[in-house]
Amino acid sequence: MKIRYRLTAMAALLLAGATGAASAQEIILFDQPNFQGQSLTINRATSDLSAMRFNDRTSSFRIVSGQWEFCVDSNYSGGCFTYTSSEAHLGRYDNLYTGVRPVAPTQTNPGRPGRGNSLTLYSGPNFSGRAVVVTDSQSDLSRLGFNDATQSIRYSGRGSWRVCDDSNFRAACMQVNGDLPTIPGGLAGRISSVEPDYNGNPGGPRPGGPGGNYGPQPRNGVWLFDGADFTGQRVDVQQDTTTLERVGFNDRADSLAVARGETWQVCEHADYRGRCEYFEGDSVEDLTRYYLRNTISSLRRVDGAYGHPGNGYPGPGGGNGYPGPDSDRGMNVRGGVRGVDAAFFARPEVNGMGIDRCLGEGGRFCDEEVARRVCRSAGYSRAAHFSVDRYSRSRTWFIGANQECRAGRCEPMVDLLCTN
Repeated sequence: MKIRYRLTAMAALLLAGATGAASAQEIILFDQPNFQGQSLTINRATSDLSAMRFNDRTSSFRIVSGQWEFCVDSNYSGGCFTYTSSEAHLGRYDNLYTGVRPVAPTQTNPGRPGRGNSLTLYSGPNFSGRAVVVTDSQSDLSRLGFNDATQSIRYSGRGSWRVCDDSNFRAACMQVNGDLPTIPGGLAGRISSVEPDYNGNPGGPRPGGPGGNYGPQPRNGVWLFDGADFTGQRVDVQQDTTTLERVGFNDRADSLAVARGETWQVCEHADYRGRCEYFEGDSVEDLTRYYLRNTISSLRRVDGAYGHPGNGYPGPGGGNGYPGPDSDRGMNVRGGVRGVDAAFFARPEVNGMGIDRCLGEGGRFCDEEVARRVCRSAGYSRAAHFSVDRYSRSRTWFIGANQECRAGRCEPMVDLLCTN
């Protein structure tokens, strides 16, 4: 059997010489550690080692010349690793490789044949250390032995990519469309999944939110940009995030875009505290007008029906919010008279102040939204009637932003009738 494999290797060398291809680079594969056992010498690209009866058999290899790329699947797909020196032990990569090919010294990121888009992930800064080439979606980098290992990234192609904090493209994700000698923010050594940026909007600008803004639109979640007008580094958020400190984006957002049909609460402090605003399918090219530029620390999805258990946001009365992720308890709204199937609040109050007609500053999410939330907190399903006192100037409380209205038109809600 050993003589047969030697003859197979010799035939491969003769074929490579006939083509006059990459004879300058050579590698010897061994089916045991420490360069022991049966061997196979290769000096050309081999997309499937099954043809040489060496598929999933490599346990060590000796690089005679050049640098080489090993791939988990045939046709250089799955995960690919680039090596520049011999390996006596492959560890978790033992008996894993199906394809192998030489990499030209100037071709740091060859990508998949026929497709230019790829990322090369490196375990060290400045494109050093162990490397893996990714040409398609990888929902869990632990399958390639590269979970939480990436410290720098080489980019190839035209389309952008997303690298994410958790597996299955969850938690915070960062857009990559160029080389990164170091991973910015808190994602260095934390990347668990990678995919092409399917979430982008290839159609270009679209009508934005109030005021006729134009900007990008994610298909889901929120895009945060560290530059105005949707420029600079982008971080994608698709689930509740108590602090952006974890991904190195705390107090950095200058503009944002929210997916159509989704509503998100965006707050200046961690754990959804401090000043908060609510954005529904909006593109905001400059957060200055919401007093949130370079101040956002947490955000979460609340959707259009505020007040649903598990999708709320901080409310008055202190504590962890109304109704928040961990509680569906109501606000302590005073000033009402209860009947059998209804309650009437001549002037509903919280914290000794009238409830403002809006959830927060900026004149957004007002009237019906506030009335509905107050009624739900009192245990009723809807607001049958309400009015707004637009003439008296009194202290009011924003039940969404969890703060007092101190400037502008502070108008309390009155004559609120809640029913089922």
